[in-house]
Amino acid sequence: MIWLKRFLMAVGALSLLIAFGVMFFMDFSEDKPHVLSEYPNAHWRGGADGGQYIEVTKSEPPYYFVQVRHESGELWDEGWLKFGDENSEPLTSNSVIAFSGEGVIYLQQRKVLSSEKAKAK
Repeated sequence: MIWLKRFLMAVGALSLLIAFGVMFFMDFSEDKPHVLSEYPNAHWRGGADGGQYIEVTKSEPPYYFVQVRHESGELWDEGWLKFGDENSEPLTSNSVIAFSGEGVIYLQQRKVLSSEKAKAK
């Protein structure tokens, strides 16, 4: 019975040493900010596994023209959307939570990009 206790204590101590070793070698530094030099107003939305750049290129409240770009800077999607009314705060790239493709952009509510301003909702 004493050998079992000693074995379990050794396994526990070894597990703690391994855990501390892993934590010592892990990199907890912050990621470098994602910046597109060709599009300095485009803001990164995403994480380590991917994302996209969002840029509001034209502002005619309540209509805004939004461009969404891949990590490489290539244009993914673009279109108009209607946000608020003429007296509302303007739409900025920071107002966008995510873009899921096929023109669906997430703000505080779901919006869909439209190729024409008159069709924007």
